[in-house]
Amino acid sequence: MEPAHNLDDPTASGSVPLSQAWNAPVAPWGPPVSLVCRRLDALPCEPGALAELVLSRRERDQWLSMRAVDKRRHEWLMGRCAAKDAVRLVLEKPLGWRIPHSDIEIVPDAYGRPLAQGAWSVLLGTQPVLSIAHTQGRAAALAALRPGQLAGIDLESMHHRREDFEAIAFSADERGLLAVLPGDLHQEWALRLWCAKEALGKALGRGLSAGLQAFHITAAEISTGTVRIELRAGALQQFPQLAGRRVTVYTGRESELVFATGIYQQGAAE
Repeated sequence: MEPAHNLDDPTASGSVPLSQAWNAPVAPWGPPVSLVCRRLDALPCEPGALAELVLSRRERDQWLSMRAVDKRRHEWLMGRCAAKDAVRLVLEKPLGWRIPHSDIEIVPDAYGRPLAQGAWSVLLGTQPVLSIAHTQGRAAALAALRPGQLAGIDLESMHHRREDFEAIAFSADERGLLAVLPGDLHQEWALRLWCAKEALGKALGRGLSAGLQAFHITAAEISTGTVRIELRAGALQQFPQLAGRRVTVYTGRESELVFATGIYQQGAAE
């Protein structure tokens, strides 16, 4: 990954990258012409100074009024840094310049999905698709620009898991896929399958609001990290066009970090 910019440098401005390029989550999808993933593993400077640099006025008000522990507030801020870098880079080719971070405002839509907006969207005539994920003091973001393309990303740490996690997250059939795996591989793939559900839910824009069992994993390929998911019940009611289709999600692991990306091209059939 490329090094993040040092904000102690007095030449720092709202136009330099704050996060690192992260190719692993997008590599399985082919040449990332209109797909950018960024990652941030630590705050690059003092949170207050970073908020002044990166956030719009409305976002700063939101951050200052956020009632959460410092860890959660820091992860939220890191997610905004990664997301704005991803948006800036995915827009660089069509617009020919990088937009300052504070000129990109991230707001939730009616279902909570993050939307990137700003005066630049009038010039572009469209909005990039955006997904943000946090875990254990890290953040990542995925931005896509291809028309009709939906994208979602999710992260989990190998060190963060509830005791009853699998009973809550998976059906008996899904737990059967995990039952044959030994030790650490079992734990890793439980997290991969969880991330796969989350990533697809984020890509479709409704999260897991239809319930965990509405995203049913039908296959998992250990050698490639590929996971196949069918929508059922409430999720299928939300997206009837996906009836009878299996949607592909790619998963991976780097050190203790497990991730998944779901990219769905509207109108495409599997």
